[in-house]
Amino acid sequence: MISSLQAQHQLSGKVKDEKNEAVPFANVLLLNVQDSSLVKGTITDTTGHFALENVAQGNYLVSSQMVGYDSYYSEAMKINKNLVFNDIRMIESTTELSEVVVSAAKPMLEVTPNALVVNVEFSPILQNGTALEVLEKSPGVTVDQDGNISVKGKANVLVYLDGKPTYLSDSDLSQLLESTSAENISKIEIMDNPPAKYDAAGNAGIINIVRKKSADLGFNGNVSLGAGYGEYPKLNPSLNLNFRSEKINLFGNYSHYYAKRFSNTDIFRNIPFENENGEPAITTFDQSSRMINWVHSNNFRTGADWYVAPKSTIGVLVSGNFGNWNGDAKNTTLLGGEYNNPFDGLNASNRSGNAWNNITYNLNFKQELSNGSQLSFDADYAIWDRENYQKNDNFYFSNEGTTSEPPLLVRTNMNTNIDILAIKTDYTATIFGRWGLETGLKTSNVATDNNLDFNTLEGEVLQKDTLRSNRFQYDETINAGYVNVSKKFNDAWNIQAGLRGEYTSSKGYSVTLDSAAERQYFNLFPSASVSYTMSEIHSFALSYSRRIDRPNYGNLNPFEFFLDAFTFERGNPFLNPQYTNAYGLNYGFKSTVFLTLNYNETTDAITQVLEQDEASQKTYQTTVNLDKQKNYSANIAAPLPITQWWMLNLNLTGFHNIVESPFSEGDQINKSQWSYTARAQNTFTLPGDVKLEIMGMYQSPQLWGIFEIQEQYQVDAGVSKSLGKLKIQASLDDVFNIRNNRVNVLQGDIDTVVKNKWESRVFMLNLSYRFGNDKVKQARSRGTASDDLRQRAN
Repeated sequence: MISSLQAQHQLSGKVKDEKNEAVPFANVLLLNVQDSSLVKGTITDTTGHFALENVAQGNYLVSSQMVGYDSYYSEAMKINKNLVFNDIRMIESTTELSEVVVSAAKPMLEVTPNALVVNVEFSPILQNGTALEVLEKSPGVTVDQDGNISVKGKANVLVYLDGKPTYLSDSDLSQLLESTSAENISKIEIMDNPPAKYDAAGNAGIINIVRKKSADLGFNGNVSLGAGYGEYPKLNPSLNLNFRSEKINLFGNYSHYYAKRFSNTDIFRNIPFENENGEPAITTFDQSSRMINWVHSNNFRTGADWYVAPKSTIGVLVSGNFGNWNGDAKNTTLLGGEYNNPFDGLNASNRSGNAWNNITYNLNFKQELSNGSQLSFDADYAIWDRENYQKNDNFYFSNEGTTSEPPLLVRTNMNTNIDILAIKTDYTATIFGRWGLETGLKTSNVATDNNLDFNTLEGEVLQKDTLRSNRFQYDETINAGYVNVSKKFNDAWNIQAGLRGEYTSSKGYSVTLDSAAERQYFNLFPSASVSYTMSEIHSFALSYSRRIDRPNYGNLNPFEFFLDAFTFERGNPFLNPQYTNAYGLNYGFKSTVFLTLNYNETTDAITQVLEQDEASQKTYQTTVNLDKQKNYSANIAAPLPITQWWMLNLNLTGFHNIVESPFSEGDQINKSQWSYTARAQNTFTLPGDVKLEIMGMYQSPQLWGIFEIQEQYQVDAGVSKSLGKLKIQASLDDVFNIRNNRVNVLQGDIDTVVKNKWESRVFMLNLSYRFGNDKVKQARSRGTASDDLRQRAN
């Protein structure tokens, strides 16, 4: 009774590691000084903060424990008032248990002043699969069935690898990410408004994929085998080797990716026309197709770093990607309503494919100067070759069984060659005491040559269609320079400001038509950010940047890809670059709940649209510049530790897309859509160090240009277990096989509905074995001078 009347006190503090970084979800125990019996316990939040409430006056010990760290015990102390404990410093454990090196766990989701961070290596679902699947499961990121990536409803996102841009075409980037194992990824950083040192491209910001690293000298490697099955098999073996001595580092990796997949597509169109009596009428097209496609992709990267002096490094790097993609589609089109054609439908078969061979040579140099500054230099030469073919056969039929319409047999071949030469240099330093300076120069030249032969088969003879055949050449030079300064005034205020200038000179030349389009333009791209930490409870960050997106080389090429005689896709050689002003505001509450607000306004927005020819009743997809697009978005991220063995990550993204632009034949686009995506990821730590993860996703209807995308949802599950140097992971995507895609287009005379179902339920099993010295430091993580061009290469 007497003890219950004693004063009750609070003991609070923070748990940090050797780098002065917070250790989240650590156990903090209050022990009786006489026998070390447990009095109270708690866990730290995501900032490392803890609080023990209602502590009676007395003598105690404080202990902190966390997997991957040595246990901490304080000296005996007396508590007779509210006490803020000195920061607890946790020392990483160097003890190996049965060759297993354990490390401190991190939450799957973190928010920093510059980025939203997804810690891939601590998630069994995210680790078991490909890099593209990791992006698809990241907060605010959407990946459609064609591999196109958008962030918070905005397309044209720039993907980086270890802080440097990868820059491939949409299709090449998708193939690269599909053939990259997620097991080698440490984390993904999603940046809305990156500073001036990053290329000005990417109106949706930057996604930076950071690979795993380790330390020390010697030899090590990793071999893995991933296999899976949906309706068809998948296979993904890879090998990584690394040797490091005091003077040289040799490294290399190779991976192969094979997948066979299906896609079912239904298209329904209403096409208006004027009948023989001069009255308005409608023809309906009901199309149904099934495509089976398969891909073989090979990726390699090999090189060496020579440490010529303690602060000087010279490196060479050769990387490449080669493979082939093939598709076989069967398509049936039924005509309805009123029509004047001598047939009632058609059956089309479409066999298409491409083979590619891409290789990049890089020479680089890095010098750390005596005053703490650093100078780096990169020179690249890259060659990209691609061969495309298509065999499209259209056979018309009538309900009576006969028709006078001859078949349309199309044969196309296109060869694409791209040469890239790029040089850049960067310098970083500290000036005026505490100001950070980053500056650099870059020049690049790209020469592309596309040669398209369009033929029709008449009897046994190929007839060249000179109106559709085309040879298109494009040459582009970009010279750029930037300066960026930053300063941390105190623990509360941090500012950053930069300016990037880019001069572009380009020439597009149609050899077939003997016509050229030349452009020269110079642009300035300012960026700035300021962050303010009011207290441990409230923090704010405000940012702005201006950005540009140039058309990729494939979109500039007027190549036509056929689905059937009435449906095809073509490029647009008259595309202009688009410009975006991006604003962002971040708010953090107790470093556990984060709110991000963004506003983007894009002019000359590069957008895919449908065009329609009422006379021939043909519909085709192309890329155009729309006048203006606006995007408002908000993101709430909340990592919530339910218990010590259950972690819940909630993420909700809402955005409002607005499209305003003149359209074809005097039509006007005025569309807007409120949308949101919601994700709930549950991670359970089970006995035996087994991790179980269950993730649910819902995506509401969205607006993408003139395309109205309907809702999508799915549930994924995964489990992982480490057995010494062997790691086993299993996952099942789209457990209930409910993911599909439906798109409506209602603009002017265009009235189209597209339904698509692809192979979304896939089981994957991955076995990974590491050998050699686990502490060998890996090769330098670096990009190259031509990285900023490859996303546009097609």
